[in-house]
Amino acid sequence: MFSLVILSVTAASCSAGFSRPRAQSLVEGEDIMYVLIDPDPNRNTDTRIAPLQATTDGVSWEAVVGDRSLPTSVGIALNEPGVAQECHEPNGVCYRVISPGGGIQLERSEDTGQSWSTIWSITAGRLDFQNRCCGSRSFAIRDLEYDPDTRLVAVALAEYGILTEGIDGVVRIDTLGRPDRPESGLMLGLFVEPLFAGVLALAIGWITTEQQLSRLRRELEHRFGTGDHTWLTDRARQVPILLPLVFFVGLGGVLAAVWRLTLTAQGDPPQASGWPTFAFSLVLIGAVTIAAHLLHRRQWIADEETQSRAHFLPARQKALRAQTMGTVAAIAAFAAAMTPLVAWTTGSVDAFANAIKLSLGLSAGIGLAFWIWEATNPPISD
Repeated sequence: MFSLVILSVTAASCSAGFSRPRAQSLVEGEDIMYVLIDPDPNRNTDTRIAPLQATTDGVSWEAVVGDRSLPTSVGIALNEPGVAQECHEPNGVCYRVISPGGGIQLERSEDTGQSWSTIWSITAGRLDFQNRCCGSRSFAIRDLEYDPDTRLVAVALAEYGILTEGIDGVVRIDTLGRPDRPESGLMLGLFVEPLFAGVLALAIGWITTEQQLSRLRRELEHRFGTGDHTWLTDRARQVPILLPLVFFVGLGGVLAAVWRLTLTAQGDPPQASGWPTFAFSLVLIGAVTIAAHLLHRRQWIADEETQSRAHFLPARQKALRAQTMGTVAAIAAFAAAMTPLVAWTTGSVDAFANAIKLSLGLSAGIGLAFWIWEATNPPISD
């Protein structure tokens, strides 16, 4: 729990103190597009982005030497803040930027706004992914400019950057001197979620094991009316799955917390690739589980009198199976809980909330399947 608290705090504070340049407004003139940028200087960080930049092709922006003022040759007034549509009546071409469902969408019309086609978009789910994996950048539609002579289109999106359709027809994002952000990436953007999946799997594994052992205990008491089997089920309750999963949750939380705390506050936090850690954790879980089972079963030694009793061998087999099935259930639940989360990082699941719901649903389904399977089998066969 302590490691989860540390992770939550560091994840929330990892982007604090960074310089936040914001694209505020755009202006066109003499086949050049200018952007005015608010550097938002912070005393703890360097601001390396120039407050005035220009482009002639929409491919790259270059700093304009001098102060924040526009060149005197540019006599075009700025748009009002929040302008999101530009039309050129002679050719009937219009551009607009909208925010469907919290995403960003750039659209073009060839008939003066009667119909629109999307030329670039990013969903709210992918924006959320980018914020989680690579540092938060809130967007706001500040301004849109369209130059019919060069066909340059630019949109000022505050911290998110400058969205540009160049003269080559390619749509690009200029991130204002900050690292580019992917829309997907295997295991990027997951921090405490593997720990959540581990705790969920631990609970399902324990419940699966306890269900079988409880039925076994009741059956032995019913058949033999004796308590000399107690040592058997008590030993089985020392569930080996506790060892690897607690180890994984504790070690993973501590390592992730230390890693986040040691990051220097310079620019965005690096893109966290958890795939090697995840693969290592799965191998570690398997290795520790196998070792725990082998070492624990060596302690299942009974005297000759106990071994000669009719119920000993089947009860021992059932208790060992309870341990094994609990382990299998826990690992299956872990994989089921992680699969939608990994799918979210790759873009197969767009919204993080949907990934969490699928994670909970699949892991619960795994637990229910093991419960039904065990409930339909007798504790000890006749």
